[in-house]
Amino acid sequence: MAIEIPLQDLIQTAVRAGWDEPEVLTAIIEVADNLMLAHGSNAELDALLKALKRNLE
Repeated sequence: MAIEIPLQDLIQTAVRAGWDEPEVLTAIIEVADNLMLAHGSNAELDALLKALKRNLE
């Protein structure tokens, strides 16, 4: 995977900075989860705005 090596580098950098590996992985999962939630919210908002625009036309 194209993202695997940069992600491993990020984990190693965080561990060298003093984080425990499970902490790093938990933080990455939390960030990914937040990004997915935001993406879903944006998609729902876009759909609502398109529906409103159609209703106004």
